[in-house]
Amino acid sequence: MASDSDPQSAQELSEIKGALDVLFTLREEFATWVEEAQNEDRKEELDNVYQHVLAMEAEYHRRLEAILNKAKPSV
Repeated sequence: MASDSDPQSAQELSEIKGALDVLFTLREEFATWVEEAQNEDRKEELDNVYQHVLAMEAEYHRRLEAILNKAKPSV
């Protein structure tokens, strides 16, 4: 976990967690909209956006993991 001695890492960790919360909500919304789409063109458009949100969420999870690994004390 980021220590108080590194406020930049703590802020970055907080920002990433906030972004992940937003992306989670977007992913859930788009998943619902894709399921409810009435025509194939609309469904494809929504699925493209949904896939983009998934990719962004994966990237932010990667960043979170990198920060947490960096903050681990070396043994």
